[in-house]
Amino acid sequence: MGSKREINAFNISFLDLLSGALGAVIILFVAVPKAKQEKKLPKPPSQERELLAKNQSLKAKIKSLEIKLANIDKKTPPELVVEPPKEIVKAEVVQEVKEGILDVDVGFKFKGKKIVFLVDVSGSMKTLDKMGQVKAGLKMLITSMPREFEIDVIQFPGKNKANYYSLWSYTQKLGENQKKEVYRFLNQLRPNGATPTRSVLNYAMTRYSDVTDIVLLSDGAPTGSNSSKYEDIDDILQEVRKNNYKKIQINTIGVGAAFSMNSSTKASVFLRELAKESGGFFYGF
Repeated sequence: MGSKREINAFNISFLDLLSGALGAVIILFVAVPKAKQEKKLPKPPSQERELLAKNQSLKAKIKSLEIKLANIDKKTPPELVVEPPKEIVKAEVVQEVKEGILDVDVGFKFKGKKIVFLVDVSGSMKTLDKMGQVKAGLKMLITSMPREFEIDVIQFPGKNKANYYSLWSYTQKLGENQKKEVYRFLNQLRPNGATPTRSVLNYAMTRYSDVTDIVLLSDGAPTGSNSSKYEDIDDILQEVRKNNYKKIQINTIGVGAAFSMNSSTKASVFLRELAKESGGFFYGF
C-alpha cells in the first residue's frame, strides 16, 4: 500500500507541473491576443490540428509513464520505491516545452519593432495576483520575440515616489543578455503607490526618438502624482493627441476581471479610447 501512495504522489506532482506550464501559456494567450494579418500570406497548417496532435503526443507520453510506474509498483519492493526528485520532473516538462508540445502562436501585430512597455505597479495591482499575471505574460512574450526587436520597460510609479522608472531609458535589441536583464527587472517589481499614467505616457512619447509602439498594461484609471484623485480622462487624451506627433501606435491591456465584466468604468473607457486614438489594440482580461 505504501508504494502505491508514493507512486500516486508522483503522478499528481507530475500532472500539477504540466498544468502549471499550460496555465502560464494561457495567461499570455489571453493577455496578448493575435491581431489580424494585414497581408495575405500562404495559409499555414491549421493551428488547431497542430495543437491537437501535440496534445495527443503529450497524452501518449503520460500514458507510457503511467504504465512504467504501474510495472514498478508490481515488481519493486515497497522499501525500494523512491519518488523522483521534483527537479527531474520539472526538467522533463521544460524539455516538452522546448520540443513544442506546449507551443502556442501568440503576439501583437506591432506597427514596427521598437516597443516600449509601460507596466502599472500601483498598489491595486496587489489584488488577485494581477502583478504576477503581468510578469508571467510579459516574460513569455519577450522570450518569444526575435533578436531584431528593440524594447524598453518602464514601471509607473517609479522608485522613491518618482512618477516612473525605466530599465534602460532607450530601446535595446533583444539578445540573450538583454532578455535576462528584462526578467530581473520584472522580478523586482512590487505594487505600491498611485497611477500616474499621464506622466509616463508623455515620457514614453517624447523620450524615445524612434519608438513605433507603446504597450500600456494597467488595472486602473489615471490619478495624479502620489495621489488617489482621478484625473480628467478627456484632458489626458487631448494631451496625448498633441504629444503623439510621431504617430506611435498605443496598445492598451486592462488587467483584472473588472474590464471584461464592465466596459463603462473610468479605467475601461480610458484605455479603450487611448488605443482607439492611435489605431492600437485594447483588451481587458
